Amino acid sequence: MLKKLSWMLGLAISLTWLGAATPASAEKNYYSVQPELPANQIDKSAGYFDLKVKPNQEQTLYIKINNNGKVERTYDVNTNLATTADNGTLDYSNNDPKIDESLAFNIGAATTNTKKVVVAAKTTKRVPIKLKMPDHHLEGLALGGINVVQRPLANRKKSSGIAIQNQFAYTIAIKLREQNKITVKPKMNLLKVGAEQVNYQNYVIAQLQNPRAVIMNELKVTGYVTKKGSDKRLLQTTKKEMRMAPNSNFNFALGDGTKTLEAGKYTVHLKADSEKGKYKWNFTKDFTVSPARVKALSESTIYKPDTIKTTNWWLIGSLVAVIVALTSALAWVIYQKRRSAN
Repeated sequence: MLKKLSWMLGLAISLTWLGAATPASAEKNYYSVQPELPANQIDKSAGYFDLKVKPNQEQTLYIKINNNGKVERTYDVNTNLATTADNGTLDYSNNDPKIDESLAFNIGAATTNTKKVVVAAKTTKRVPIKLKMPDHHLEGLALGGINVVQRPLANRKKSSGIAIQNQFAYTIAIKLREQNKITVKPKMNLLKVGAEQVNYQNYVIAQLQNPRAVIMNELKVTGYVTKKGSDKRLLQTTKKEMRMAPNSNFNFALGDGTKTLEAGKYTVHLKADSEKGKYKWNFTKDFTVSPARVKALSESTIYKPDTIKTTNWWLIGSLVAVIVALTSALAWVIYQKRRSAN
């Protein structure tokens, strides 16, 4: 009896995770990519293209793909415009990026893309990428990246269980400029503000723009949201150590995603600086959240009001009652055992 009750108590207050181990196989990375730096390379020690160019210049850039594996592999080579990801980092990987209205020269459109580059096992292939500069002067710099993505092997045999296929990619940046020293200064604009949803989480989104042809470094943004005419902060967010690509914009999210604003009029307050306070900006902008918008955001968010505010006291009470009952029964059995022993 004592042994049985002890087992029941242990079962009631413990959590057991049940799962089956599945054998899996994953590909390994056996390739590398290197740029061939041309004569007009400015920074000779850089591992990327940093080129001094002129209007109407045509040039062929070369990269080397080294396949050190035992089988032939296929690679996709794309040159993309550098943009700013919503987490405040430079993004070279988007094959179909959003184009900012301030962009005067798209490095992605001015270079050739090469699909299906086949490299034999244990060999290196030299891949050409043609560049055509516009007929006007390049103010500041243009930024992009050459992405080399290794395709998964076709008809790969699966072991018992799941076969995991990893997709490996390399990026070589391309920076183009007409002067060795960039004199263009960064600038920031607040384009628009609104209540939006990202990954089923609700935020206030402020779209920030860098309309100049220069990288914005060490960017820090502090923002908060109030009811229009009020000083009470409803949402507040600070992010630092961010970067913005030339002539790009990104969505700065305020809040933690769990709160849906009520319908009404609001004001966003933003303070930003870059390069450790060398450049500073301040913005305030009013926006309105309509009842229809609140309804749509509330219905589709993963943070429902009941999942945030409601505690399942019935379940908690039931578990406590079971534990108390079993503990009491165990104590009674122990007491009876000792009493009979005496």
